[in-house]
Amino acid sequence: MRNVILMTLVMVLLLMGRGAVGPLTSIYSRELGASYSMIALLGTVASVFSLASSYFWGHISDRTFRRKRYMVLGLVVILVTRLITATVPSYVYLFPLRAIEAIALAAYSVTSLALMGDILETSGGRGARMGLYRGLASGGFGLMAFFAGSIADRFGLSVNYVVSAAFIAVAIVLALAVTESEPAADSGESASLVQSDSVDETTKLSAVAETVSERRLPILPLLVAALVWFAMFGAVYSVWANYMVEELGYSSTVMTRLWAIASSSELVFMVLAGLISDRIGRLPMMAVGFLMWALVFGGYLVVPILPWIILVQLVRGFAYSAYTATAMTYATEVSSRKERGRASGLYSSASGLGSILGAMAGGLLVQWVGFGSMLAICAAIALLTALYMGIVAIQWRRGAVAIT
Repeated sequence: MRNVILMTLVMVLLLMGRGAVGPLTSIYSRELGASYSMIALLGTVASVFSLASSYFWGHISDRTFRRKRYMVLGLVVILVTRLITATVPSYVYLFPLRAIEAIALAAYSVTSLALMGDILETSGGRGARMGLYRGLASGGFGLMAFFAGSIADRFGLSVNYVVSAAFIAVAIVLALAVTESEPAADSGESASLVQSDSVDETTKLSAVAETVSERRLPILPLLVAALVWFAMFGAVYSVWANYMVEELGYSSTVMTRLWAIASSSELVFMVLAGLISDRIGRLPMMAVGFLMWALVFGGYLVVPILPWIILVQLVRGFAYSAYTATAMTYATEVSSRKERGRASGLYSSASGLGSILGAMAGGLLVQWVGFGSMLAICAAIALLTALYMGIVAIQWRRGAVAIT
């Protein structure tokens, strides 16, 4: 329980740090002289380095079974890059900073997810527990996003990065207090239930039946979902702030508070999504999540005005939760403890590849065809992915989907 509390507080503080700058990242880039194309390229650079490093962090954490050290290292580097970002005179300096921070964030994300999987390995209701862990972090993000615009309007955008660094500094202190245990020799190996010669035939058959009934989820749908989701999310939200401020005329304060409505709602929706995924399964819940995203993107097109945009943001909070809480739990369940870091790395790599595609597509599509067409394309992709996940869920229940 102590480790769960510490890991949750670290995640909350990290997301509070992100909430202080996340909704304003593209606006800060514009203030430093970046065009929409350069904003897209900045996002692409970050995603490339995240993709390139994610599997490495998972692999090395599996080899050493020391996930904490890489998690702390990632946080320290993020702290330094945030402080430097606050002082740069031009967007050109953001390129190396984004690359370094992406590597560091991959170190934290991959190893912390694997470590939480280790901690929750023997717990029931993992979806709900993971939802609470991630939901509290989203609440922290939403809280800071609510005030981020006001801070920027009053003190300047660079101050937001200093505030972000302060939260991460506290997170580092708490992360150092996390303890991790050595893996059990037979961790995650169902075969150990039937190895003893003293076990009678009935017990062996029961163990085999239990193994079959608890077969692991296939990893391919998780990777497809991560790829598509991050591509859509990256495309839309790399320029969403610009859409709200420059296209629709909202102020930075109103824009960040609308973002905060969605993020704050995730505090409840993450737990709800986790509970539902425990009940109906990870694959059906993923299908629901993508369906909700299609509604969100459609809402940005049809009703981007107050008060309807508030309802759209609440649906966005549930859509985000339905995907995130479910995918994080899915990623920890798809392999045994001995390979959990690698599975987390693959999941992060697929996410990184999706982010690359999204970062490239978002700014470029806006520049070529406008915000409206970009949102319509993403809505169509979300619907198709929901259909795919639904089909896979049906096949899985019939036993027709391979494990690998």
